[in-house]
Amino acid sequence: MSSVLDLASLEIFCTVAAEHSVTKAARRLERVQSNVTTRIQQLEEELDTALFLRDGKRMTLTPDGERLLAYAEQLLSLSEEARSASSVAARSNAGRSADSRGAHGLGPLLAHG
Repeated sequence: MSSVLDLASLEIFCTVAAEHSVTKAARRLERVQSNVTTRIQQLEEELDTALFLRDGKRMTLTPDGERLLAYAEQLLSLSEEARSASSVAARSNAGRSADSRGAHGLGPLLAHG
């Protein structure tokens, strides 16, 4: 079975935690409510713990949910940081052609060929 601890699931989890509602989280994420509910249930099944207390339509984090939230926020933040760093690196290399980047590292080898 593949892990449901992917970034999309963690983003859904964090949004439900922030909104205290699957309905509001689904609206904010532009997803259908059933998808959000399913992802939360999959997380709870995989981790074998309840992440939310459900009081009608209001969702409140359990102590295990609070712990996961801290990790999920860190992972999402690191993911965004990595995406930003990659974007900056791509822009700085945009002016150089693939040939010049490739030849640069192979210069000594190509000089002897």
